[in-house]
Amino acid sequence: MAGGQGKQSRSLTLQLSAWIGVVMAVVGILACGFSFAFAYQEARALQDGQLNEIAALIDSRALALTGPQSSVESSQDSDVKVVIDRLSERSAEMSKAAGLTIPHAMADGFHDLDSSGQSWRVNIRTLRTGERIAVAEPSALRDEIARDGAMRTLVPVLLLMPVLFVVVVVIVRTKLAPLSRLAIVVDRQTDASLEPLPEEGIATEVLPFVRSINRLIGRLKDAISHQRRFVASAAHELRSPLAALSLQAGNLEATITSPDARERLSSFQSGLRRTHRLVEQLLALARSEQGTLEPPAAWSLGAAATDAINACIELARAKDIDLGIVHVDDIEVVVDRTSTAVVLRNLVDNAVRYTPDGGKVDVSAFQKAGELIFEITDTGPGIPDNELEHVLEPFYRLNHALAPGSGLGLSIVSEIARRTGGRLVLENIEGGFRARYFQPFDLTGTAEQLKFSHA
Repeated sequence: MAGGQGKQSRSLTLQLSAWIGVVMAVVGILACGFSFAFAYQEARALQDGQLNEIAALIDSRALALTGPQSSVESSQDSDVKVVIDRLSERSAEMSKAAGLTIPHAMADGFHDLDSSGQSWRVNIRTLRTGERIAVAEPSALRDEIARDGAMRTLVPVLLLMPVLFVVVVVIVRTKLAPLSRLAIVVDRQTDASLEPLPEEGIATEVLPFVRSINRLIGRLKDAISHQRRFVASAAHELRSPLAALSLQAGNLEATITSPDARERLSSFQSGLRRTHRLVEQLLALARSEQGTLEPPAAWSLGAAATDAINACIELARAKDIDLGIVHVDDIEVVVDRTSTAVVLRNLVDNAVRYTPDGGKVDVSAFQKAGELIFEITDTGPGIPDNELEHVLEPFYRLNHALAPGSGLGLSIVSEIARRTGGRLVLENIEGGFRARYFQPFDLTGTAEQLKFSHA
């Protein structure tokens, strides 16, 4: 749970969207505050100007205050009205008009008063006659104008924020899409198909990072290539001296008569055969990792199965193993013959080596649903389920494996499957073990199709 939250918090899309959303909210609130302040000042100036004009009209006698009352109200509306009050020095220290209490000691000018729970804007003025008057108006209308101005700014922002947030998320995802595509390209690459990342459509800020990755890929390709060439060259160079040693050992066998010497020579020859087999497998592994495929060619399944059995028949006879063909489709398929032959031979060889003496190995080769299937079943001890993946690693051998081997056979098959699009399925069955290899292929049946495939 915590790991999931950590991944979400590291999302660049989420961070950018969240920050932009926060900035939009802050800007909206600030805009609302400034709008309120400006509208309030504008309404205040308008109200002050109105009160000042009324006082000026009274001072110029354009508007006369007649009658015995000390105050005049323009309306009975509690929020929208103007109150004019005479401030007489002979009256009490306070004048009360329309619920408004005005202290007589207030200086001329504009004042804000709170009376009876209502706010007022008051303009006190001394007329030319020496009489003092107060022209007042409730502040509710002024505040309402300011609030309306602020809401006219805030409401559109609030209404547009969800839309803007969605637009921001879409824009951010669109701009980051090239990085996601690069990640897919990187994930699809293998050591057999390392290629530089495309630089088209990459933002200028990300381009140095992509170029650094491309330089790293170049160095990695060189290192892998050097390693593979070294293994292939070493295996190739070892073949000649091993062949010469085998020949010398064969020549020596005819001259030795001592039983003890013959036993030692037999052990020496057995070691040479194991070493020669290891060199051959190392060379096959190096070739399979090169990533070079031969042009597909027609291949008879019957001949393929026969060749694989003939290559392992000597070892099967030495262990008294019943090695034979159960079922082979009488068809020809168009595949990479060299790679597929290596697969079949290694699977059969692996089964024969790890099947106990007196056991049985069955070989089948057939086509189904557009795939070539090799199925090799043996009566061996099988592989523990928790080690089925590990046996595909180079030089990995089971702890209980007593048969001689290098641990490279299944690694070679797995590498060829990865390179050619095949699949290797290993499973324990009742009374033994089964290896199945699936390889896509083209089916050919006529001489014309064979000629076309070779062309």
